[in-house]
Amino acid sequence: MAPHSPGTDQIDTLLWIGFVAAAILMIAITGALLYVARRYRSERGAEPRQLFSGSGLQFRVAGVLTIFAALLFILGVVFTDNAREKPTTGEAGLASLKGEPLKIKATGQQWLWRYDYPNGAFSYYQLVVPVDTAVELEVVSTDVVHTWNVEELARKADAVPGKTNKVLFSTGDEGTYEGDSATLSGQAYAAMRTEVKVVSPEEYEDFIETQSEEIDAAEERVVGLIENGETP
Repeated sequence: MAPHSPGTDQIDTLLWIGFVAAAILMIAITGALLYVARRYRSERGAEPRQLFSGSGLQFRVAGVLTIFAALLFILGVVFTDNAREKPTTGEAGLASLKGEPLKIKATGQQWLWRYDYPNGAFSYYQLVVPVDTAVELEVVSTDVVHTWNVEELARKADAVPGKTNKVLFSTGDEGTYEGDSATLSGQAYAAMRTEVKVVSPEEYEDFIETQSEEIDAAEERVVGLIENGETP
């Protein structure tokens, strides 16, 4: 999956660096073994030769490997630190936030995700967020441990009963991103899917307004049924 947020882009780049480094080491070691096997092979029945290398060669090889490992360590620290930087809302993002992240509560329960927005609106399964906007997701659980996981946008976040974990992300790409629960949580665990829909700020505000109106209307219907002695 291609990364669509600054944090996941940093981690993706680091993984590719590690892959290339591992490939270089594998090729170098395999090449050295093949060279030595061919260069110093003996004829069948010949007396085996004892080969000794000077200490200078050993120190050079050790020095190269040490520098290589140190470089990988430094790159790992730099990219990991960059991935931890808090995202900010850009010019195309939701202007009403005034520099603060958009705080949304994600509640995991067997076996679905519920999202509660700042003004009382909520949705199930699909999280709707504005593009180019810093989002702070507060992840909680009502029953067992779940893991909110949308790989293209953010790191995983565990939903633990009695505890709140937070994950921050932003993306400049509108679209729909699929996710799931990455922790076994019971019989219907595989069906505990989710998705994040990234839309323009105007579409986000329209969505929130529509959700609020539908929720208010549903509550009024329920109250009316109860007052009339009917079962909702």
